[in-house]
Amino acid sequence: MAAMMGETRIKGISLFMKTGLLAFCLFGVISTLTSALTAWTLYDHMTREYLSKGTAIAQSIAGASQEILLNRDAATVQSMIDQYLEIEGVVYVFVVDADGLVVSHTFVPEMPPILRDIEGTRHRTVVTSLEIEPFGRVIDICQPILAGLAGHVHVGMGREVIIAYFWEVVFKMQVLLFFIFWGCVGILYLVIRRISRPLGQLTEYARKVAAHDFSDSIDIRTRDELEVLGRAMMSMGQELALLFSEMESEVDKATADLREHMAYLSAIIDNLADGLLVVGVKGEITVLNPAMRELFGLEEKGYEGSLVQQVFPTEVGELTKAICGCEGKVVSGEIGLSRGRTGKAVGSSIYVSEPAPQCMGGVLLVRDITREKELDQLKTDFISTVSHELRTPMTSVLGFSKIIRKKLEKSVFPPLAGRADVEKPIEQVRSNMGIIVAEAERLTELINDVLDIARMEAGEIQWRDEEVSMGAVLEQSREATRGLWQSKGLEVVTQVAGGLPRINGDRARLVQVVVNLISNAVKFTGVGPVVCSARQEGDDILVSVRDNGEGIEPGDMHLIFDKFKQVGDTLTSKPEGTGLGLPICRQIVERHNGRIWVESEPGKGSVFSFTIPVSGSAKTGEAKDVSCRQPEMRPGDTAGDRTNARPLVLVVDDDPSLIEYLSQVFEDQGFIVCEAMSGPEAIRTAQSVLPDLITMDIMMPGMDGREVIERLRRIPATRSIPILVITALSGVEEEAGDMALVKPVDDVTLLEAARALLDGKECCDSCIVLGDGRSCDLNGLAVLCTGDVRFTSVEAFWKLAEEGFRGTVFIPAEECGNVELKRLSGLRGISVIILPPSACA
Repeated sequence: MAAMMGETRIKGISLFMKTGLLAFCLFGVISTLTSALTAWTLYDHMTREYLSKGTAIAQSIAGASQEILLNRDAATVQSMIDQYLEIEGVVYVFVVDADGLVVSHTFVPEMPPILRDIEGTRHRTVVTSLEIEPFGRVIDICQPILAGLAGHVHVGMGREVIIAYFWEVVFKMQVLLFFIFWGCVGILYLVIRRISRPLGQLTEYARKVAAHDFSDSIDIRTRDELEVLGRAMMSMGQELALLFSEMESEVDKATADLREHMAYLSAIIDNLADGLLVVGVKGEITVLNPAMRELFGLEEKGYEGSLVQQVFPTEVGELTKAICGCEGKVVSGEIGLSRGRTGKAVGSSIYVSEPAPQCMGGVLLVRDITREKELDQLKTDFISTVSHELRTPMTSVLGFSKIIRKKLEKSVFPPLAGRADVEKPIEQVRSNMGIIVAEAERLTELINDVLDIARMEAGEIQWRDEEVSMGAVLEQSREATRGLWQSKGLEVVTQVAGGLPRINGDRARLVQVVVNLISNAVKFTGVGPVVCSARQEGDDILVSVRDNGEGIEPGDMHLIFDKFKQVGDTLTSKPEGTGLGLPICRQIVERHNGRIWVESEPGKGSVFSFTIPVSGSAKTGEAKDVSCRQPEMRPGDTAGDRTNARPLVLVVDDDPSLIEYLSQVFEDQGFIVCEAMSGPEAIRTAQSVLPDLITMDIMMPGMDGREVIERLRRIPATRSIPILVITALSGVEEEAGDMALVKPVDDVTLLEAARALLDGKECCDSCIVLGDGRSCDLNGLAVLCTGDVRFTSVEAFWKLAEEGFRGTVFIPAEECGNVELKRLSGLRGISVIILPPSACA
């Protein structure tokens, strides 16, 4: 406030100075222009007057000297011209005859040479400006005598007199204006001082109002606008005082409410059972509750302002990156927590509408679902076990029921036909046997569906991929459901677009999907036809099943793909089916990297659709089953051995030559090798064989390596498989798998990296080599280090170890004698790698 008052005071002084300076400048300009104009007018007037005077003198002399010059009386002419020197301004007079000879002149002692060269004219007066010593600037007026026949008269009028008089007048006017100016300044000062008193009061009052001091008053009685302004300011100050009082009261109340609300929110956030993470638009942490710290085992220190990637695992960083993009979508996924636990994360962007719509970042909620996962696994195991155990007795129940019904129809009922007393019991027995068989078949279907769901969730189902024509799948599904739709008097029509490419998939499972959709359409349709269509949309095959049934209510559409959910009221009507058909369809479609959805309008039927991507191998007609290359059998090995000594490696690359090279390197070391040349094929193969290690290329057509890794991390069965990225793109290694190598890669580096991942070794940020960096070459083993590698002596290393160094220590073979290996092995958090003699020269 003091600064503002000082600024107001400076502005007031500046205004007064500017007013005085402006007045001074205006008066100076006016006085200068006035003086200059007056002096110039005087100078011009005197010049013309002198010119007129000189011309009159010249004409007088010329008129009076005509006869004298003709008589050659020079003395008379001299006496006549001498008397003109007494006239003010006349400098000289001289007369020349017709021959140009000077008859007489007024110069003492002699005439200046410059005047002898002046020539006149016969018929007019000639005026010439000259610079003549010692006269200075002179106006020479030449007048002809008898039209020049008798000669010329020259009269010189001095300009110096005019100029001297000019400056005298200018000086006197400036002196006069100087006194006038300071007199006006004094009068102006008195007037301004009288005006500034009420202005000073207004200024002081304004300063106090700005400082929220409304106790002062203004007493201005000038009976003009200043008095009105003072009263208005007084009134405004009183209103401001009232408003400030009310505002301070409201601010205090709002502050108290805000503090209470913030304390309430803080208590809620701190006591949330779920982990809460709020990030800004750049991925920086803004809010982190205690539950989130506990889920990830974070220390009790401030992480606000740190980037998410610096504090949390990569999975959390990817989720926060998605929500910070402010695309308005909700992201979710399972992530790993500390101590081997599993969490479920859900995140969304944060938008505010005031004062302007903008995205403020994102919020991520994480819940520990380890117990739920264990219970879900127990449930799956229980369902799988019970389903397996029920299938045997159900086979017997259904089989014997059909045999009994067949025996009754063949051997018992015919002899009793026609007897009125047993006709009714026979019909009852026949009906009851039909019910037993139908219910047994329904129960068997339920067991099969439950078993399929359990096996799919556990990743135990066997997939048989081959080259499949979706047109053939639709036709086979139509024939498989013929009995169902013909019994209801409906018709099923297939519409397959021409030139439809083949896909890679499990034919039987795809038929199962279409059969289920057709069965549901027939079940809920009274009037046909049911239309099954297949066409290509971009890189996908779109299959749709359209019916004319009652449709689905909007509130039920998000439930129909959930397990044991059916459309309709199951309390008032008997449900038809198990409620597992559509969930099984979704599992099968998603396994083929597709998606399934429904579009429906009550009273107008429904359209169930799903897409299956057209894979690269299917386009070229080269579909192939999963095959793995077995290494040569060694003594003591047994077929199908999958121990740690014979791990299974899945090699993924779109270059056949590189696949062959990597496969041979692994086979020579006793690895079992499976191969995949595209992203979809890699996902299918990984789910099918569950390898111990995956080598992944990043740059592949269609689905690149990053997307393959992302999908594998979302599948429970393949989430924990270590992935070794082998890419030609330097600088992208940290964006993908667990470890990365840049092409070209040698076999030693490849095997070392593979064994490190298979043994569960983690990449570290710190590495030390005991030795001289100029003589040691890690030969690619630095792939175990994502940070800088330091070379140091043994003594310096022990000092670093005492200071808390954690990481990997490379020890050349020749340095082993200088290192206390027993002491080194006792240090926690340090891994030791002995370099062979060939590594250091």
